[in-house]
Order: sequence, then structure tokens, then C-alpha cells
Amino acid sequence: MREQQVSITGGSGHLGTCLIELLLEKGFLVKALYRNYKPPISHRSLTWVQGDVSDKTILKQLVQDSTAIIHCAGMISVGKVNKEDVYNTNVIGTENVINACLNSDIKFIFISSSNAVKETKANEIFDENRPYKTKNDFLYGYTKALSEQLVLKAVSNNNLDAIIIRPTSIIGCPDHKPSHFGKTILDIYNKKIPALTTGGYDLVDIRDLSETIINSIQLGEKGEIYLVGGNFYSLKQIARIVNPDHKFIYISLNLLIFLLPLIQIYDTHFPLEWPITNESLKILKRAPKKVDSSKAIKELKHKIRPIEDTLTDLINWFNKQNLS
Repeated sequence: MREQQVSITGGSGHLGTCLIELLLEKGFLVKALYRNYKPPISHRSLTWVQGDVSDKTILKQLVQDSTAIIHCAGMISVGKVNKEDVYNTNVIGTENVINACLNSDIKFIFISSSNAVKETKANEIFDENRPYKTKNDFLYGYTKALSEQLVLKAVSNNNLDAIIIRPTSIIGCPDHKPSHFGKTILDIYNKKIPALTTGGYDLVDIRDLSETIINSIQLGEKGEIYLVGGNFYSLKQIARIVNPDHKFIYISLNLLIFLLPLIQIYDTHFPLEWPITNESLKILKRAPKKVDSSKAIKELKHKIRPIEDTLTDLINWFNKQNLS
């Protein structure tokens, strides 16, 4: 039987590298797109393709002979980024990948974000049925919302065999660069962060997410959206697990939001190691506490491991990689 080949955009990203390693472990052939940084992964079944989602010719080459493509490439809007680059990567880039897949039998798996939809209030359940973000919301969520709608339109109008995966906040190993969240965990572990704030996130282990995405190649139903999360943890809970002996100072999230204009003026003259933005604080404040991943659990066999295992494994991985 011929080996299945899976293509990946965003192959150098946090999720992309985890997917590559797991796909190779499972015996898939992998063709992965990277732009500048190429992760330290080599394998006889792995082909690296240099380029980005703006290059239509490269995308055609990327999807050739593959049974599925996992579109992970994306750009967040937190921090000092070019808004046009965020839009072009997340929306135009997704449109380009869709077009590269039309008139073929390839399965298209779009990795979106739980930020694509409106947050819940108080103790409401957060599931797949939330309304989309609009242009009045932060750019990242809005571009992911637009991208999802492009995918669903291609399913409806062009019979594209596509599904949408909506992860919550991703954490875990491998984390080569490391990611923003991985860096935060490292800094908590090494006592480099002078203070933390209130609030938290629904966290999904990147290995659980990757396993679920790979399951979706066979199990995902065309046109369906799957919310893939874990459990909600406050920053205080995370810090207690990562560095139980250290007493961190906690600053109210509302106070930080109030002081943000002064913090940004200070950051202009004395750049902070941990940039604080209105978007990052609002995301932290609005993070849903009751995420319902039951659809992914039932249909894609999604599993959720304890956060203690995720954080312990991540710190051990960083130590082995000499990144700590």
C-alpha cells in the first residue's frame, strides 16, 4: 500500500513542528512549508519546501501528490506587527491555499483559533456555535473569522473536502523557538518574571491537539468545525505547578489595563522584555472558562491530559534541549 503524504503550511511553527514529528512517527510522508527558519528535523520521509503562502506556484508544488493538507500558517497580531502582513498571511494566504487545492481530492484541514468567535459572558458554555468576530474586534480574531468563512464558502461552492479545527491556547513540547507561551513558562521556571497578573486561559497540550488533527484526516466530516481545547487554568495555578517554591507578586488585570497607557509610554523609552498590549490583556481577561470540546472528543477521539503532565514535560524538554 502506498504511503500517505500530508502537506503542512507553517511547518516551522510551534504546531507545525509537533505535527511533523508525530506524522513521521505514524509512518506518513510529509511535505512541509517553511519561510526562513527551518526546524532541526530531518527524516527520509520529510521534504522541506521553502516559500510562503503568498506564492501560488510553491503552494501548487506543496499539495501535489498529497492526500491531505494541514494549513497551520498564520500570524498573530499581539505586539509590534504590521497589520497588513497579518491580513495578507491569515486571509489572503488561506485563500491561496484553498485555490491550490481546488479541483483535487485533497482533504483540507484549516487550523483556525477559538479567537475567531465572540467570547462568552460569565459562565456561559463556549462551543462551536459562537458568532464570528467582526472588524470591530482585534485583528487576529477577525482575520481568522474571515478565513473560516472562506473555507466554508469553498466547501459550499466548490465542494472542497475541508474541515476547521479551532484550538484554544496551545502549550507544550516540542517547542523549538520557543513560542510566546513557552517563553513565559521558562521565565516563570527561572524566576525571571517579577510579577504575574490575574486571569487565565483554556490550555490544550500541543501533542493532544496534533493527535486530534491527524485523526481528523480520516474522521473529520466535510464542512464541520471542531473546537479543540483542554481545561481552564489561571496564571496563578500555572505558576504554582511550574515553580511551587517561589512567591510571585500578582497585579490585578483590571489595574494593568487601567495603567496600560503609562506602561506603553515607558515601553517606548525602555523596552520591556515582556510586552504588554491592550489585545493581550483583553484576551487574558475574556478567555472562556467553560470550553466544550465534546464534539472533538466524540468525533475525532480528542484526549485531554492533565496540565501537570504538560508543564512537567515541557520543562524537562527545555532542559534536555539546553533552552532553560
